[in-house]
Amino acid sequence: MPFLASDTTFTNAIIDDDSLIITTADEPDQISFLPWHRFVARFFFLTAAIPFILTTWASYIQLNTLAYSKVGAELPPLKAWLSYLFMAIEFLWSLDALLLAVVKAVTSVARWRPRLRMLGENVPSVNVMIPVCNERLDIIQDTVRAALNIDYPRHHFRVIVSDDGRCDELRDWVAQQSSLGVQNLYYTARVKHGSAGYKAGNLNHAIEFARKLPGGQAEYVAGLDADMIPERRWLRAVAAHIVRDSKLAMVCPTQLFYNTPHNDPLYQSSAMNWLCMDMVRDFAGAGWNLGSGWIIRQEAVDGIGGFPTDCLVEDVCSSMLMLADGWKTAYIAEGLQYGLVPETYLGHVKQFTRWVSAIAFPRTFPFPPTAQNSTSAVAKCRSAFAAMYRKPQRDTCRRRSDFLASQARPMSTLNHISVH
Repeated sequence: MPFLASDTTFTNAIIDDDSLIITTADEPDQISFLPWHRFVARFFFLTAAIPFILTTWASYIQLNTLAYSKVGAELPPLKAWLSYLFMAIEFLWSLDALLLAVVKAVTSVARWRPRLRMLGENVPSVNVMIPVCNERLDIIQDTVRAALNIDYPRHHFRVIVSDDGRCDELRDWVAQQSSLGVQNLYYTARVKHGSAGYKAGNLNHAIEFARKLPGGQAEYVAGLDADMIPERRWLRAVAAHIVRDSKLAMVCPTQLFYNTPHNDPLYQSSAMNWLCMDMVRDFAGAGWNLGSGWIIRQEAVDGIGGFPTDCLVEDVCSSMLMLADGWKTAYIAEGLQYGLVPETYLGHVKQFTRWVSAIAFPRTFPFPPTAQNSTSAVAKCRSAFAAMYRKPQRDTCRRRSDFLASQARPMSTLNHISVH
């Protein structure tokens, strides 16, 4: 099912670091922090330190109680074993709280991540992936139009709609946009066998599809959910962080929603995550990929063998893999995208169940933890934990020029793009 899609303007050039313009920004949005908010954030570690103190004290009390019982009146064997079991559980819980407190302790000294903007035409090339699967056509169209309308040089980004639903209407609409002169929009669909990795498999297919386009693979890949409408400044904001730090593999912003019900009775806004938990992870240099609005170095995602297809939260799991591979990841508390929450109670329960079950049973991890590329104590802790998610690594080039040279494709023909 081919259609005309011209991409002759795409430029996959190396940015000039000497003339790179990155500045701070202070555009108001729904995510704002007063000075006292930033002061209180320094004490986030107490939320883990206090449970550690309490659980350790509880273990101590239980140990004394058991010792007294053994001296006074002998306990029946079953009760004695159960008592020791519960004491061991309390002790393990205290160790877990201690490790969490160590990681959270960095909040007391970590730098607050500024809001940045990349200015001018000297920007990196980016492939913007929009994985879709049977969402409403009008919702997908809104997201695609917003992605095409971002404030970013046209010849430095492409929008690729990767359709797991193989919707003829969507394919025809994208073809119509191309015929109307939209030069950086593409459609592709794969033939699936079984689950085929769900969203992760869809993203991996889109990445492989982009390699065959004129100009080759871009230096960075970004992703938007089918219902997430980005602000015009989105790509300049997230790209500014990842370009400034060569060790940063992934940057992901806050997700905001425009259909949250009044008073939010089911807490669908997840404000505690965006304004607290994800910030703590970022302070520790271990921000999570939260599923939409992210930007990732192509060499980093190649280095982990693509998005993991054997778990339901490929976004979080990919972050873990990158940390295990020696990269850093970041979260930025900034309103750069707006999407939809489930509109029914059943839809909310299904979404929440998938998140919880996927985190509780993320994937198999037959490879031992390693932290060979990490230096600081906190980095070693997070990398050792993340390495449980590790896959066999492929050789990757670490220099930007080498990477782009290896991905380069001639800018000639390829006017007809087939749906795979």
